Amino acid sequence: MSQSDFPPAQLLSMALISVDVVALRLHQGQLQVLTAPATHPKATFPRALPAGRIDPQIDSELEQTALRQITQLTSAEPSWLEQVETIGNNHRDSRGWSLTVVYFALLRGEPEKDLGEAEWLDIGIQTTACHDPQLPDLAYDHQSLLLTAIERLCSKVQYSTLPLYLLPEVFTLSEIRDVFNCILGKSPPMRSIRNRFVGGNILEDTGEKRYGSNRPASIYRMKECDCAQLFNRLYQTTQ
Repeated sequence: MSQSDFPPAQLLSMALISVDVVALRLHQGQLQVLTAPATHPKATFPRALPAGRIDPQIDSELEQTALRQITQLTSAEPSWLEQVETIGNNHRDSRGWSLTVVYFALLRGEPEKDLGEAEWLDIGIQTTACHDPQLPDLAYDHQSLLLTAIERLCSKVQYSTLPLYLLPEVFTLSEIRDVFNCILGKSPPMRSIRNRFVGGNILEDTGEKRYGSNRPASIYRMKECDCAQLFNRLYQTTQ
């Protein structure tokens, strides 16, 4: 019997194909990763990244599988989702040869309902530019998958609009600066943030103000766009 004689579901089960998701959020100034219980009896640590098999009956594309792994743990919908890498070999999974497609997701910081098995673990950025981040212990090879996604985030926040996808629907420029500080350990000058995001016609002013100990801060939202916009250079202070 050739592979063409097997129905799609059997082919996928033979191949050990899965989708793993690194879902990140900012919560009270802390970068966190979404985790699920590690179900394998020989798992070295109790928590793992959201991961699961492709279901050909309901998943018409890989992104649907990735989204399903997130929504099984939280009601939050990712504001950003992109494919990071594909890994396949005969030693990463004790069950045999396996292949996984790794996705990277950003979730906005508003409080959301999490299901009972979900747990958000802190990621510590101890030095600037994300060198040697303090990563939580995760089962399998998931800590290395998390590190790859963190490196992608640290790079792209410097030359794209990606920082905005970690913020609530409305925010101040100071909160954009706080995203840089949380992820990189430092931030560009406020004038650079204003020039890039307001001067670049990326944000719109809601006309509302946020009042605190300093002068009132304008509240912005992103203009509608289905992709992260790129800039032609890094911030000088984050190089």
